[in-house]
Amino acid sequence: MIRTQLLSDLIIDERLLDRIKVENFVLVNLNLRPCSQMNLPAELPEGDIIGRKIDEQIFPKLGQIKRDMDPLKRLTAIDAIKKDMRDAFDEIVISSNHYKAHLNWVKKLELHSRIVDVRPTLSELYIYKNRKIGNRLNRLMRKREKLRAKAYRFASPTMDRARFAYPEEFEGSWLKEMGRILGYTDCCVDAYASDRKEGINVEKRASQQIKEIEQHAEIDPLTYFTGYFFPCSPTCKEALSRGNEFYDRLCMVSSELGNIYMHLVVENLKRVRHQPEIIKEYQKRANRYY
Repeated sequence: MIRTQLLSDLIIDERLLDRIKVENFVLVNLNLRPCSQMNLPAELPEGDIIGRKIDEQIFPKLGQIKRDMDPLKRLTAIDAIKKDMRDAFDEIVISSNHYKAHLNWVKKLELHSRIVDVRPTLSELYIYKNRKIGNRLNRLMRKREKLRAKAYRFASPTMDRARFAYPEEFEGSWLKEMGRILGYTDCCVDAYASDRKEGINVEKRASQQIKEIEQHAEIDPLTYFTGYFFPCSPTCKEALSRGNEFYDRLCMVSSELGNIYMHLVVENLKRVRHQPEIIKEYQKRANRYY
């Protein structure tokens, strides 16, 4: 249980988003989730602004590389730009007070963390309480590296860009283990992994399900019990049960915490409803420089 004063300090700390405070720190601290995942810089306060700042520095350079027809020059330029991207990320994100505040709260709440580089300007911060989860996470990350190495080795001009960049997102066993580490419900994890393997766009599927049901019924937002979680159905009983469990436990700790969580699940539902548009907007912004 989090001490009252420590919890109060966490709730008012503006260096963390409310969703991160509750879903990534409190739920893990209370043993309601084995582990949480945070995307950097997107999930820092003003993360979108930070991301745009990095994009505006990098995307024009990527466009220049694409227009250079000399293969050797392109390879040299790619190596140079990767370093520029990593330097920009370290300077803007890793050195920021916001990021350091997250590590400070990991220590205060007696948790553990691991940062994983996904791309030069994208990292994942995992937070967990049990060291055994850390061991499982380490094995998953090693497997991801093997999957990516294999994808690079057998890459072809016709290969789907997503499968090349994120091959683990199409590997059922990897997705299922990651889903369970993050505390997602089994049926939803299995549906997500099956859809990815079959080439079904999960974001579009989840968004369409919401829109269809909302035509004739209300959806309980507690089904969307954590951010960036795609239930097998908006009416999934297992997901709703998990959301109710989280809400009841948080209310027991603090009524304010319960109120914050209820607001968060409403936002989670809205985000899944509009996820295809969110992805499309990001792609549109990136394509401006090509």
